[in-house]
Amino acid sequence: MGLEKVIKCIKENKRFLITTHINPEGDAIGSVIALALILKKLGKSVVVCNTDPVPRNLQFLPYSKKIKQAKEINNRFDAMFVLDCGSKDRVGLFKNGAMPMPPPIVNIDHHITNEKFGYINYIDAKATATGDIIYRLAKALKIKIDKNIATAIYTTLLTETGSFRYSNTNSGILRISAELIDAGINPWRIGQQIYETNTFQRLKLLGILLDEMETDSTGKVAWVTITSAHYAATNTTAEDVEDFINFPRSIKGVEIAVLFRESKEDLYKISFRSRGTIDVTRLALKFGGGGHKYAAGCTVKGSLNEVKEKVLQAAVEEMERKIVKKEKTLESLNP
Repeated sequence: MGLEKVIKCIKENKRFLITTHINPEGDAIGSVIALALILKKLGKSVVVCNTDPVPRNLQFLPYSKKIKQAKEINNRFDAMFVLDCGSKDRVGLFKNGAMPMPPPIVNIDHHITNEKFGYINYIDAKATATGDIIYRLAKALKIKIDKNIATAIYTTLLTETGSFRYSNTNSGILRISAELIDAGINPWRIGQQIYETNTFQRLKLLGILLDEMETDSTGKVAWVTITSAHYAATNTTAEDVEDFINFPRSIKGVEIAVLFRESKEDLYKISFRSRGTIDVTRLALKFGGGGHKYAAGCTVKGSLNEVKEKVLQAAVEEMERKIVKKEKTLESLNP
């Protein structure tokens, strides 16, 4: 039903604005580019605008140089697409979370915690990536997926599955990827651009964080902390932190990985990752955040010590809750 409404909106309108969440990554950028190219093939007028720049490792993508960066946009549009964004508070173009009126909002996403803030909501929590949904939209519109669209969609799948290593990798995604390769993309070049274009400063920052990485007494919770002092010492920015949380997550025995990132004074962006046992959306929701079962996030106010104490205590409690639940299940199976 959601897909049919999206198609109807596209067919009945001419001018579209496309945006995504703040601090966009591969799925967000790849999705907005793929949708823009699809709409242009249909003869539509399209503007893509985000409040944050395209990350360095994604600037190789076709159309990336045409993405505008602004805090607000005053042009008139028939509809506004918001992609890969579970909450209206994370849409940079919405002032303090307030949605513009008009145009109507078309909300396309795959986060299970999506707030369904759009006039039209096409949410599929079972989709591997928002780019997966955009692929389906292209097929429904009978759009030929050329090399540029294929490159953008493949980027969403590659980054969202951790190079096809995460639990959201499935046969359908691999079949789509094969079709995208047949459309002419170069997987090696895409992977190289995304993962092998580190700056010296970024790796210096990573070295410091790994040296300061911590775990709890059980070894099941591990975390890294990034402050403005780290950025200043290494001449880096928040963009350089992308995927750093995967390092504590990779430690044998760790079930929950946490990344604390200072956003501004007394405000911290928290990222959670699970090894597959703990549902970290439960953690994120406790602090007003959201995301996926094995990857979620939130923002918490307070001093670093206060934030770490609250968040890590919640992580430990979630671990204990899971252990108790498992024990009760075993007891019921062995009365």
